[in-house]
Amino acid sequence: MGLYSRDRENRFSNLLILLCVVSLLSDIISLILTHYRINNWPVGNLFLLFQFIILFAAGSDRKNKLLTVAFFICIVFGVFDFLVLQSPTVFNSFSAYANGILMIIFSLSFFYKTMVEMPVERVESLPLFWLSFGILIYYGGNIFLFLFNNYLIDQLLRSHRVIWMLHNVLNISKNLFLFLTLWANYKNRTYSR
Repeated sequence: MGLYSRDRENRFSNLLILLCVVSLLSDIISLILTHYRINNWPVGNLFLLFQFIILFAAGSDRKNKLLTVAFFICIVFGVFDFLVLQSPTVFNSFSAYANGILMIIFSLSFFYKTMVEMPVERVESLPLFWLSFGILIYYGGNIFLFLFNNYLIDQLLRSHRVIWMLHNVLNISKNLFLFLTLWANYKNRTYSR
């Protein structure tokens, strides 16, 4: 398989492949739990935290100490939210908002840095361009969806299903951008040899 590699240089692709595998497993486990009418929020909450960690690790600029510190604060807060604040059996919206805001800042900082430095002539050839675009769409869209989710559940229970359908559309678009990221990385590795 050309995408997966054991060498240290391709850690980026390996992290994204790991995210795809864990995403698939999470979806399968959630479907099984839903089929047996068992609460699947613990799986979803843990996956959102895991996804946040993997996406940040895959694309982060280790030189930006402020984002790195904010990342670790979000991890600690996410674990605290999962175990104490909101519990595993409900959607952990507090940590979802915090993680989403940090990931949006992360994406925008990448775009800003890329436009200032312009490391290549065609920015669409950069794998991080596609990853940042997917992160921006997914987390940006979900912040707005989840902000209205609690209100709509109280006011219009039927709209709750529409919110989750829109979330699934955002999730599919994020996965398409992950594919484009892996493809761009693969093309760059293939052509650089």
